[in-house]
Amino acid sequence: MEKRKNTYLAIALTTECNYQCFYCKEGGESISKKKETIPYAKIKEIIGVAYKVGIRNFRLTGGEPTSVEYFSELIVFIMNFSDTKIRINTNGYRILKYIDVLSQYTERLDVVFSVDSMSEYLNGVHFPKFLSKNVINITHALKERGISLRYNVVVTSLNEAEVEKLVLLAIDELQVNVKLLDLNRFPEYLGYSGKVQGEEASALWKKFFIPMEKFYDFLEEISSDSKSKWTSGFVGKSHGIPMSSYFRGDNWIQVKDSNKGAKYSKFCINKCEYFKEKACQEGVFSLFLSSNLVLHLSGCKNESIHFDLNECDERQIQKAFHQLLSFMD
Repeated sequence: MEKRKNTYLAIALTTECNYQCFYCKEGGESISKKKETIPYAKIKEIIGVAYKVGIRNFRLTGGEPTSVEYFSELIVFIMNFSDTKIRINTNGYRILKYIDVLSQYTERLDVVFSVDSMSEYLNGVHFPKFLSKNVINITHALKERGISLRYNVVVTSLNEAEVEKLVLLAIDELQVNVKLLDLNRFPEYLGYSGKVQGEEASALWKKFFIPMEKFYDFLEEISSDSKSKWTSGFVGKSHGIPMSSYFRGDNWIQVKDSNKGAKYSKFCINKCEYFKEKACQEGVFSLFLSSNLVLHLSGCKNESIHFDLNECDERQIQKAFHQLLSFMD
């Protein structure tokens, strides 16, 4: 099978997380809300099939993926395949426990560290993922080992005033790349004073959503170069949400702007009610395995193309991959 260079499989290893960020939802990136972790034997089987159908890039997320007991063994397992690469989305609290194994694969692995603010509290709201001394120490430790690192910053009206300072500190002082993301629109949130859903969730999103265009002048001003044409080519054939990069020295700032629209497959456009009702934000850009072993497209709500792999054998798992990959061609 020919390898698919621009296609990756994201895996929510667990729904468990030590943080409760107000803009997140129960289960994190997983579509499941239950407290659960994928069994190690099953995740190895699925990754093996993914490799056979041509996938070489894997993103490990959650919940908090570093909280999983087999995390170290999984890194080695994936890297034992040729040409594989791994991206780890983490809040960083346990990442140094695995620094020795991560250091073995610096050319094929990077870490995305969630850092949302300079301060732990903003307007009375707790930001557990702030740029603490501990985060800075972890950043230095990873970089000293040659591990590529990026900060993800979820921008809201609460941390808007700190974004520019955070970007410059990360780029100029810590020499870390940055990605700015606008607030995802979910039907529910953990909230800052308790879980909200339905109309309350919609009101929370409207209250905190900040359009990314507010930062374009700043990014142009501080950048030595930028890509003026918005593209999503790096994630596959023009699928997903377009993103743009601004370069400053040896580092860059990338922006995810949902107002730029997203790219969809023919199936989405012709047959999906969520697309027709404008209830889909992300388009088609990656495959996703949730913690309940349901394989789907990232952000996709259409259960007709959700595949439960719990009782599937290798042939059935491979068939599910092929069907979803067909939407990306």
